[in-house]
Amino acid sequence: MATIQLFLLALIAVVPRVLAQSPIFGQCVPSTGVTTTATTTTKTTSTTSKTTSTTSKTTSTTTTSKATSTSTTTKATSTTSTTTVASGGTTCTVTAIAQVASATASCTAIVLSNLAVPSSTTLNLSKLKTGTTVTFAGKTTFAFTDWDSDLIDIGGEDITIQGAAGSVIDGNGQAWWDGQGSNGGATKPDHFIVLKTTGTSLLQNLHIQNWPVHCFEITSASGTTITGLTLDNSAGNAPNAASGGLPAAHNSDGFDVSGSTNILITDTTVINQDDCVAVTSGSNITVSNVVCDGGHGLSIGSIGGKSNNDVSDVLFTNSVVKNSQNGARIKTNSGTTGTVTNIEWSNIQVSNISTYGIDIQQDYLNGGPTGTPTNGVIINGITMSNITGTATSSAQNYFILCGSGSCSNFDFVNVAITGGKDDSCNFTPTSGNFKCT
Repeated sequence: MATIQLFLLALIAVVPRVLAQSPIFGQCVPSTGVTTTATTTTKTTSTTSKTTSTTSKTTSTTTTSKATSTSTTTKATSTTSTTTVASGGTTCTVTAIAQVASATASCTAIVLSNLAVPSSTTLNLSKLKTGTTVTFAGKTTFAFTDWDSDLIDIGGEDITIQGAAGSVIDGNGQAWWDGQGSNGGATKPDHFIVLKTTGTSLLQNLHIQNWPVHCFEITSASGTTITGLTLDNSAGNAPNAASGGLPAAHNSDGFDVSGSTNILITDTTVINQDDCVAVTSGSNITVSNVVCDGGHGLSIGSIGGKSNNDVSDVLFTNSVVKNSQNGARIKTNSGTTGTVTNIEWSNIQVSNISTYGIDIQQDYLNGGPTGTPTNGVIINGITMSNITGTATSSAQNYFILCGSGSCSNFDFVNVAITGGKDDSCNFTPTSGNFKCT
Protein backbone atom coordinates (compact mmCIF):
# COMPACT_ATOMS: atom_id res chain seq x y z
CA MET A 1 0.00 0.00 0.00
CA ALA A 2 2.75 2.49 0.86
CA THR A 3 4.34 1.84 -2.54
CA ILE A 4 1.05 2.63 -4.35
CA GLN A 5 0.61 5.85 -2.38
CA LEU A 6 4.10 7.04 -3.29
CA PHE A 7 3.44 6.31 -6.98
CA LEU A 8 0.19 8.34 -6.95
CA LEU A 9 1.89 11.31 -5.30
CA ALA A 10 4.64 11.29 -7.94
CA LEU A 11 2.05 11.11 -10.75
CA ILE A 12 0.14 14.10 -9.35
CA ALA A 13 3.34 16.15 -9.35
CA VAL A 14 4.29 15.28 -12.97
CA VAL A 15 0.94 15.60 -14.82
CA PRO A 16 0.60 19.43 -14.62
CA ARG A 17 4.02 19.90 -16.12
CA VAL A 18 3.20 17.55 -18.98
CA LEU A 19 -0.08 19.31 -19.72
CA ALA A 20 1.61 22.71 -19.72
CA GLN A 21 3.77 21.63 -22.68
CA SER A 22 0.78 20.66 -24.82
CA PRO A 23 -0.61 23.14 -27.49
CA ILE A 24 -4.08 21.85 -26.70
CA PHE A 25 -3.88 23.40 -23.24
CA GLY A 26 -2.65 26.87 -24.26
CA GLN A 27 1.06 26.81 -24.99
CA CYS A 28 1.71 29.86 -27.34
CA VAL A 29 2.74 29.13 -30.92
CA PRO A 30 5.45 31.55 -32.16
CA SER A 31 3.73 34.57 -33.80
CA THR A 32 4.26 35.47 -37.46
CA GLY A 33 6.32 38.53 -38.26
CA VAL A 34 4.98 41.88 -39.52
CA THR A 35 7.10 43.85 -41.96
CA THR A 36 6.55 47.57 -42.37
CA THR A 37 8.06 49.45 -45.29
CA ALA A 38 8.07 53.24 -45.31
CA THR A 39 8.21 55.06 -48.63
CA THR A 40 9.10 58.75 -48.60
CA THR A 41 8.10 60.95 -51.52
CA THR A 42 9.42 64.49 -51.72
CA LYS A 43 7.27 67.03 -53.55
CA THR A 44 9.47 69.81 -54.84
CA THR A 45 8.29 72.73 -56.95
CA SER A 46 10.79 75.31 -58.10
CA THR A 47 10.02 78.75 -56.73
CA THR A 48 9.71 81.52 -59.33
CA SER A 49 7.12 84.15 -60.06
CA LYS A 50 5.18 81.45 -61.89
CA THR A 51 5.70 78.47 -59.57
CA THR A 52 4.82 77.23 -56.15
CA SER A 53 6.90 75.83 -53.32
CA THR A 54 5.74 72.58 -51.85
CA THR A 55 6.86 70.36 -49.02
CA SER A 56 7.62 66.72 -48.51
CA LYS A 57 5.15 64.09 -47.50
CA THR A 58 5.88 60.64 -46.10
CA THR A 59 3.58 57.73 -46.78
CA SER A 60 3.79 54.44 -44.89
CA THR A 61 2.61 51.15 -46.27
CA THR A 62 2.54 47.78 -44.62
CA THR A 63 2.82 44.20 -45.73
CA THR A 64 1.45 41.64 -43.27
CA SER A 65 2.34 37.98 -43.59
CA LYS A 66 -0.40 35.35 -43.49
CA ALA A 67 -0.23 32.47 -41.04
CA THR A 68 -1.71 29.07 -41.84
CA SER A 69 -2.07 26.35 -39.21
CA THR A 70 -2.59 22.72 -40.23
CA SER A 71 -3.28 19.37 -38.62
CA THR A 72 -4.12 15.93 -39.92
CA THR A 73 -7.83 16.73 -39.98
CA THR A 74 -8.32 20.52 -40.45
CA LYS A 75 -6.74 23.53 -42.17
CA ALA A 76 -7.42 27.13 -41.11
CA THR A 77 -6.33 30.21 -43.09
CA SER A 78 -6.59 33.79 -41.82
CA THR A 79 -6.93 36.71 -44.31
CA THR A 80 -7.86 40.38 -44.03
CA SER A 81 -8.34 43.32 -46.40
CA THR A 82 -7.26 45.90 -43.85
CA THR A 83 -3.71 46.04 -42.53
CA THR A 84 -2.65 48.08 -39.52
CA VAL A 85 0.23 50.43 -40.26
CA ALA A 86 2.93 51.14 -37.70
CA SER A 87 2.08 54.85 -37.73
CA GLY A 88 -1.44 54.10 -36.55
CA GLY A 89 -3.26 54.50 -39.89
CA THR A 90 -4.77 51.80 -42.07
CA THR A 91 -4.27 50.54 -45.59
CA CYS A 92 -7.44 49.52 -47.40
CA THR A 93 -7.19 47.39 -50.51
CA VAL A 94 -10.13 47.95 -52.85
CA THR A 95 -10.95 45.32 -55.47
CA ALA A 96 -14.58 46.26 -56.23
CA ILE A 97 -16.29 49.60 -56.81
CA ALA A 98 -18.70 48.97 -53.92
CA GLN A 99 -15.77 49.17 -51.50
CA VAL A 100 -14.63 52.65 -52.57
CA ALA A 101 -17.01 54.72 -50.41
CA SER A 102 -16.12 52.99 -47.14
CA ALA A 103 -12.40 53.07 -47.96
CA THR A 104 -12.35 56.81 -48.65
CA ALA A 105 -14.37 57.47 -45.50
CA SER A 106 -12.11 55.51 -43.16
CA CYS A 107 -8.64 55.05 -44.67
CA THR A 108 -5.69 57.30 -45.35
CA ALA A 109 -3.84 54.71 -47.45
CA ILE A 110 -5.89 53.14 -50.24
CA VAL A 111 -4.81 50.63 -52.87
CA LEU A 112 -7.07 50.25 -55.92
CA SER A 113 -6.18 46.78 -57.15
CA ASN A 114 -7.27 45.75 -60.67
CA LEU A 115 -10.44 47.77 -60.24
CA ALA A 116 -13.14 47.38 -62.91
CA VAL A 117 -15.47 50.40 -62.92
CA PRO A 118 -18.90 49.40 -64.25
CA SER A 119 -21.14 51.30 -66.64
CA SER A 120 -22.75 54.58 -65.49
CA THR A 121 -20.37 54.85 -62.54
CA THR A 122 -17.82 57.46 -61.49
CA LEU A 123 -14.76 56.36 -59.53
CA ASN A 124 -15.41 58.83 -56.72
CA LEU A 125 -12.25 59.91 -54.91
CA SER A 126 -13.50 63.47 -54.45
CA LYS A 127 -13.65 63.51 -50.64
CA LEU A 128 -10.39 61.91 -49.58
CA LYS A 129 -9.32 62.43 -45.99
CA THR A 130 -6.53 64.95 -45.49
CA GLY A 131 -3.15 63.34 -46.13
CA THR A 132 -4.52 60.31 -47.94
CA THR A 133 -2.38 58.31 -50.39
CA VAL A 134 -4.16 56.44 -53.19
CA THR A 135 -2.20 53.88 -55.19
CA PHE A 136 -3.44 52.48 -58.49
CA ALA A 137 -2.20 48.90 -58.82
CA GLY A 138 -2.68 46.48 -61.68
CA LYS A 139 -5.08 47.58 -64.43
CA THR A 140 -7.99 49.94 -63.81
CA THR A 141 -10.71 49.69 -66.47
CA PHE A 142 -13.98 51.42 -67.35
CA ALA A 143 -17.07 49.97 -68.99
CA PHE A 144 -18.85 51.91 -71.74
CA THR A 145 -21.64 54.20 -70.60
CA ASP A 146 -23.84 56.55 -72.60
CA TRP A 147 -23.48 59.70 -70.51
CA ASP A 148 -21.45 62.92 -70.22
CA SER A 149 -20.36 62.61 -66.58
CA ASP A 150 -16.72 62.39 -65.56
CA LEU A 151 -15.21 58.96 -64.98
CA ILE A 152 -12.77 59.78 -62.13
CA ASP A 153 -13.22 62.57 -59.57
CA ILE A 154 -10.26 63.34 -57.27
CA GLY A 155 -10.27 65.86 -54.43
CA GLY A 156 -8.65 66.46 -51.07
CA GLU A 157 -5.97 68.33 -49.16
CA ASP A 158 -2.34 67.21 -48.98
CA ILE A 159 -3.12 64.02 -50.88
CA THR A 160 -0.95 61.76 -53.03
CA ILE A 161 -2.23 59.88 -56.07
CA GLN A 162 0.32 57.45 -57.47
CA GLY A 163 0.77 54.42 -59.68
CA ALA A 164 2.41 51.20 -58.59
CA ALA A 165 5.07 49.76 -60.86
CA GLY A 166 3.50 48.40 -64.05
CA SER A 167 0.05 49.81 -63.33
CA VAL A 168 -2.22 51.12 -66.10
CA ILE A 169 -5.38 53.25 -66.03
CA ASP A 170 -7.24 52.41 -69.24
CA GLY A 171 -10.20 54.63 -70.18
CA ASN A 172 -11.60 52.29 -72.86
CA GLY A 173 -11.74 55.24 -75.27
CA GLN A 174 -12.26 52.91 -78.23
CA ALA A 175 -15.84 52.40 -77.06
CA TRP A 176 -16.57 56.14 -77.57
CA TRP A 177 -14.21 57.31 -80.31
CA ASP A 178 -16.01 58.39 -83.48
CA GLY A 179 -13.81 61.18 -84.84
CA GLN A 180 -16.02 63.91 -83.36
CA GLY A 181 -14.96 64.06 -79.72
CA SER A 182 -17.07 66.52 -77.75
CA ASN A 183 -18.39 68.17 -80.94
CA GLY A 184 -21.03 65.53 -81.63
CA GLY A 185 -21.63 61.88 -82.24
CA ALA A 186 -21.95 59.51 -79.31
CA THR A 187 -22.50 60.95 -75.84
CA LYS A 188 -19.13 60.92 -74.13
CA PRO A 189 -17.74 61.65 -70.65
CA ASP A 190 -16.93 65.35 -70.30
CA HIS A 191 -13.50 64.67 -68.81
CA PHE A 192 -11.81 61.43 -67.92
CA ILE A 193 -10.28 62.78 -64.68
CA VAL A 194 -11.35 65.87 -62.71
CA LEU A 195 -8.78 67.11 -60.21
CA LYS A 196 -9.66 69.46 -57.34
CA THR A 197 -6.71 69.14 -54.98
CA THR A 198 -5.42 71.63 -52.41
CA GLY A 199 -2.67 72.01 -49.83
CA THR A 200 0.52 70.39 -51.10
CA SER A 201 -0.85 67.55 -53.18
CA LEU A 202 1.00 65.23 -55.54
CA LEU A 203 0.18 63.09 -58.57
CA GLN A 204 3.02 60.86 -59.66
CA ASN A 205 3.98 57.89 -61.81
CA LEU A 206 0.60 57.27 -63.45
CA HIS A 207 0.31 55.55 -66.83
CA ILE A 208 -2.98 56.56 -68.43
CA GLN A 209 -4.18 55.44 -71.84
CA ASN A 210 -7.19 55.49 -74.17
CA TRP A 211 -9.29 58.20 -72.54
CA PRO A 212 -12.55 59.10 -74.34
CA VAL A 213 -12.16 62.94 -74.53
CA HIS A 214 -10.24 65.52 -72.42
CA CYS A 215 -8.01 63.57 -70.06
CA PHE A 216 -7.44 65.94 -67.10
CA GLU A 217 -9.55 68.86 -65.97
CA ILE A 218 -7.58 70.64 -63.23
CA THR A 219 -10.11 73.06 -61.81
CA SER A 220 -10.29 75.06 -58.58
CA ALA A 221 -7.04 73.37 -57.55
CA SER A 222 -4.00 74.82 -55.79
CA GLY A 223 -0.57 73.76 -54.56
CA THR A 224 -0.47 70.63 -56.73
CA THR A 225 2.52 68.94 -58.38
CA ILE A 226 2.00 66.51 -61.26
CA THR A 227 5.12 64.55 -62.19
CA GLY A 228 6.22 61.39 -63.95
CA LEU A 229 2.97 60.82 -65.87
CA THR A 230 2.56 59.12 -69.23
CA LEU A 231 -0.64 59.99 -71.10
CA ASP A 232 -0.83 57.73 -74.15
CA ASN A 233 -3.75 58.12 -76.54
CA SER A 234 -1.77 56.94 -79.56
CA ALA A 235 -4.33 54.21 -80.30
CA GLY A 236 -6.75 57.01 -81.24
CA ASN A 237 -4.60 58.15 -84.18
CA ALA A 238 -5.98 55.46 -86.45
CA PRO A 239 -9.43 55.90 -88.05
CA ASN A 240 -12.24 53.53 -87.11
CA ALA A 241 -15.57 52.59 -88.67
CA ALA A 242 -17.30 55.64 -87.14
CA SER A 243 -14.69 58.34 -87.79
CA GLY A 244 -15.00 58.77 -91.56
CA GLY A 245 -11.30 58.43 -92.26
CA LEU A 246 -10.29 60.86 -89.49
CA PRO A 247 -8.35 59.86 -86.37
CA ALA A 248 -10.84 58.07 -84.14
CA ALA A 249 -9.94 60.13 -81.05
CA HIS A 250 -10.74 63.86 -81.03
CA ASN A 251 -10.71 66.67 -78.41
CA SER A 252 -8.32 64.52 -76.40
CA ASP A 253 -6.60 67.33 -74.45
CA GLY A 254 -3.94 66.13 -72.04
CA PHE A 255 -4.32 68.80 -69.33
CA ASP A 256 -7.00 71.50 -69.20
CA VAL A 257 -6.27 73.97 -66.39
CA SER A 258 -8.89 76.46 -65.19
CA GLY A 259 -9.45 78.53 -62.06
CA SER A 260 -6.34 77.07 -60.45
CA THR A 261 -3.19 78.48 -58.89
CA ASN A 262 0.28 77.24 -57.98
CA ILE A 263 0.26 74.22 -60.29
CA LEU A 264 3.38 72.40 -61.54
CA ILE A 265 3.25 69.87 -64.39
CA THR A 266 6.67 68.33 -64.99
CA ASP A 267 8.56 65.31 -66.37
CA THR A 268 5.51 64.10 -68.27
CA THR A 269 4.75 62.76 -71.76
CA VAL A 270 1.49 63.42 -73.58
CA ILE A 271 0.61 61.58 -76.82
CA ASN A 272 -2.76 62.77 -78.09
CA GLN A 273 -4.83 64.53 -80.77
CA ASP A 274 -5.51 67.97 -79.21
CA ASP A 275 -3.90 70.45 -76.81
CA CYS A 276 -1.04 68.95 -74.85
CA VAL A 277 -1.64 71.53 -72.10
CA ALA A 278 -4.31 74.25 -72.31
CA VAL A 279 -4.57 76.92 -69.61
CA THR A 280 -7.89 78.78 -69.82
CA SER A 281 -7.79 80.65 -66.48
CA GLY A 282 -5.76 80.80 -63.29
CA SER A 283 -2.31 81.97 -62.23
CA ASN A 284 1.17 80.80 -61.22
CA ILE A 285 1.23 77.71 -63.41
CA THR A 286 4.45 76.06 -64.61
CA VAL A 287 4.83 73.39 -67.29
CA SER A 288 8.37 72.04 -67.55
CA ASN A 289 10.21 69.06 -69.04
CA VAL A 290 7.15 67.91 -70.92
CA VAL A 291 7.11 66.01 -74.22
CA CYS A 292 4.07 66.71 -76.41
CA ASP A 293 3.57 64.33 -79.33
CA GLY A 294 0.83 64.50 -81.95
CA GLY A 295 -1.48 67.17 -80.52
CA HIS A 296 -1.99 70.92 -80.77
CA GLY A 297 0.92 72.13 -78.64
CA LEU A 298 1.36 74.21 -75.49
CA SER A 299 -1.61 76.55 -75.38
CA ILE A 300 -3.20 79.46 -73.59
CA GLY A 301 -6.92 79.37 -74.22
CA SER A 302 -9.24 79.54 -75.58
CA ILE A 303 -9.97 82.67 -73.50
CA GLY A 304 -13.30 84.50 -73.37
CA GLY A 305 -16.97 83.75 -72.98
CA LYS A 306 -16.58 81.64 -69.83
CA SER A 307 -17.14 82.18 -66.12
CA ASN A 308 -13.43 83.00 -65.62
CA ASN A 309 -11.59 84.72 -68.47
CA ASP A 310 -8.32 85.80 -66.84
CA VAL A 311 -5.00 83.96 -66.98
CA SER A 312 -1.65 85.23 -65.72
CA ASP A 313 1.87 84.17 -64.77
CA VAL A 314 2.22 80.99 -66.79
CA LEU A 315 5.59 79.49 -67.74
CA PHE A 316 6.18 76.78 -70.37
CA THR A 317 9.83 75.76 -70.28
CA ASN A 318 12.41 73.12 -71.24
CA SER A 319 9.94 71.10 -73.29
CA VAL A 320 9.57 69.33 -76.65
CA VAL A 321 6.65 69.63 -79.05
CA LYS A 322 6.74 67.25 -82.01
CA ASN A 323 4.43 65.92 -84.72
CA SER A 324 1.89 68.53 -83.64
CA GLN A 325 -0.30 71.15 -85.32
CA ASN A 326 1.19 74.02 -83.29
CA GLY A 327 4.16 74.71 -81.07
CA ALA A 328 3.28 77.67 -78.82
CA ARG A 329 -0.23 79.08 -79.05
CA ILE A 330 -2.56 81.75 -77.64
CA LYS A 331 -6.17 81.62 -78.79
CA THR A 332 -8.89 84.05 -77.71
CA ASN A 333 -12.53 83.74 -78.60
CA SER A 334 -14.07 86.12 -81.08
CA GLY A 335 -16.30 88.83 -79.62
CA THR A 336 -15.52 88.09 -75.94
CA THR A 337 -13.57 89.75 -73.11
CA GLY A 338 -10.76 88.69 -70.78
CA THR A 339 -7.06 89.13 -69.99
CA VAL A 340 -3.88 87.21 -70.82
CA THR A 341 -0.95 88.60 -68.83
CA ASN A 342 2.68 87.65 -68.19
CA ILE A 343 2.99 84.43 -70.19
CA GLU A 344 6.36 82.91 -71.15
CA TRP A 345 7.64 80.13 -73.36
CA SER A 346 11.36 79.40 -73.02
CA ASN A 347 13.69 76.68 -74.28
CA ILE A 348 11.10 74.91 -76.43
CA GLN A 349 12.21 72.53 -79.18
CA VAL A 350 9.66 71.93 -81.96
CA SER A 351 9.68 69.54 -84.90
CA ASN A 352 7.33 68.47 -87.70
CA ILE A 353 4.81 71.22 -86.93
CA SER A 354 1.98 71.03 -89.45
CA THR A 355 0.05 74.33 -89.02
CA TYR A 356 1.73 77.11 -87.00
CA GLY A 357 5.08 77.08 -85.19
CA ILE A 358 3.92 80.08 -83.13
CA ASP A 359 0.24 80.97 -83.21
CA ILE A 360 -1.43 83.99 -81.58
CA GLN A 361 -4.92 84.65 -82.87
CA GLN A 362 -7.91 86.61 -81.62
CA ASP A 363 -10.52 85.26 -83.99
CA TYR A 364 -10.99 81.80 -82.52
CA LEU A 365 -14.22 79.84 -82.73
CA ASN A 366 -14.58 76.15 -82.00
CA GLY A 367 -15.80 75.50 -85.51
CA GLY A 368 -12.84 77.38 -87.00
CA PRO A 369 -11.33 80.88 -86.95
CA THR A 370 -13.34 83.74 -88.43
CA GLY A 371 -10.37 85.50 -90.02
CA THR A 372 -11.38 88.79 -88.41
CA PRO A 373 -9.80 89.45 -84.97
CA THR A 374 -11.62 91.16 -82.11
CA ASN A 375 -10.00 93.11 -79.27
CA GLY A 376 -12.08 92.30 -76.20
CA VAL A 377 -9.42 90.01 -74.73
CA ILE A 378 -6.29 92.00 -73.76
CA ILE A 379 -2.96 90.20 -74.33
CA ASN A 380 -0.06 91.86 -72.51
CA GLY A 381 3.45 90.79 -71.50
CA ILE A 382 4.26 87.81 -73.73
CA THR A 383 7.83 86.45 -73.72
CA MET A 384 9.18 83.84 -76.12
CA SER A 385 12.86 82.88 -75.98
CA ASN A 386 14.96 80.10 -77.43
CA ILE A 387 12.17 78.49 -79.41
CA THR A 388 13.75 76.57 -82.27
CA GLY A 389 12.94 73.77 -84.68
CA THR A 390 11.12 72.91 -87.86
CA ALA A 391 7.70 73.08 -89.46
CA THR A 392 6.45 71.21 -92.52
CA SER A 393 6.53 72.89 -95.94
CA SER A 394 2.75 73.45 -95.87
CA ALA A 395 2.80 75.12 -92.45
CA GLN A 396 3.47 78.71 -91.38
CA ASN A 397 6.37 79.27 -89.02
CA TYR A 398 4.58 82.24 -87.40
CA PHE A 399 1.00 83.50 -87.38
CA ILE A 400 0.00 86.53 -85.28
CA LEU A 401 -3.48 88.01 -85.69
CA CYS A 402 -4.27 90.59 -82.98
CA GLY A 403 -7.29 92.81 -82.61
CA SER A 404 -6.90 96.57 -82.81
CA GLY A 405 -4.85 97.73 -79.79
CA SER A 406 -5.34 94.53 -77.80
CA CYS A 407 -1.77 93.15 -77.97
CA SER A 408 1.20 94.83 -76.23
CA ASN A 409 4.64 94.20 -74.71
CA PHE A 410 5.74 91.17 -76.71
CA ASP A 411 9.40 90.19 -76.26
CA PHE A 412 10.65 87.53 -78.70
CA VAL A 413 14.34 86.55 -78.47
CA ASN A 414 16.12 83.78 -80.39
CA VAL A 415 12.96 82.46 -82.00
CA ALA A 416 13.94 80.43 -85.07
CA ILE A 417 11.43 78.03 -86.60
CA THR A 418 12.12 77.09 -90.19
CA GLY A 419 10.62 75.00 -92.96
CA GLY A 420 7.23 76.69 -93.25
CA LYS A 421 6.17 79.48 -95.59
CA ASP A 422 4.03 82.61 -95.90
CA ASP A 423 4.40 83.85 -92.32
CA SER A 424 1.73 86.37 -91.32
CA CYS A 425 2.00 88.85 -88.43
CA ASN A 426 -0.17 91.96 -88.00
CA PHE A 427 1.58 92.82 -84.73
CA THR A 428 5.36 93.10 -84.25
CA PRO A 429 6.95 92.30 -80.88
CA THR A 430 8.05 95.45 -79.09
CA SER A 431 11.49 94.02 -78.20
CA GLY A 432 13.81 91.20 -79.21
CA ASN A 433 15.24 90.08 -82.52
CA PHE A 434 12.16 88.39 -83.97
CA LYS A 435 11.43 88.68 -87.68
CA CYS A 436 8.17 87.60 -89.31
CA THR A 437 8.74 87.34 -93.08
